[in-house]
Amino acid sequence: MATEAVLQRTGPARSGWGLTLGIGAVLLLGSLLLLALAGVEEAGVRMWIRATARASVALFLLAFVARPLRRFWRSRTSAWLVANRRYLGVSAALAQALHGVALVWFFRAFASAEDTPDTQTLIGGGLAFALYFAMALSSSDAAVAALGRRAWKALHSVGAYWVWFVFALTNWGNVQLALSGELGLAHRVLYVGIQAALIAAIGLRVLARIRANALD
Repeated sequence: MATEAVLQRTGPARSGWGLTLGIGAVLLLGSLLLLALAGVEEAGVRMWIRATARASVALFLLAFVARPLRRFWRSRTSAWLVANRRYLGVSAALAQALHGVALVWFFRAFASAEDTPDTQTLIGGGLAFALYFAMALSSSDAAVAALGRRAWKALHSVGAYWVWFVFALTNWGNVQLALSGELGLAHRVLYVGIQAALIAAIGLRVLARIRANALD
């Protein structure tokens, strides 16, 4: 009831699948604009890879913290996040899909031997992609009914935490570069900020679980 009320108040374009459609359109148009301005050579494709990765992280975090944030902050914003976490999660998968296209393009057209990822990266990253899209494809009431709530919840819990882990591990390499002074100030702030947001998100979920257990 509360979710339906939020969706009705905010309107179809700012909630539900209309939100996903709008975000998807922005991601696609933004990608095309970036490539038009930066070019389709190696530098432009690398920029596209970074942009889609950041968009995916941002959208993922909004869905990841929606429920625990609601436990501590009762507001219209937190209610909106909870009501739309499914649609934000699918939007994150759309960003990740564009990221995957950008990676394939880069490795087929521009990658050198030193750019080739190792086996652990391929397995861990490949599993993250698979779980990302499994969660997106099962983000419907029909999927919950088909899988059963227990299996559906297990998929989304394991998937969310694994995606979080891959994001945090991948960005840690950027943080190390930032702390070494090899990057400019803007990138140092960006990568440290992303890592701080990822850590804060997992901390919030842990605190929410502790609070829920204490109230049971």
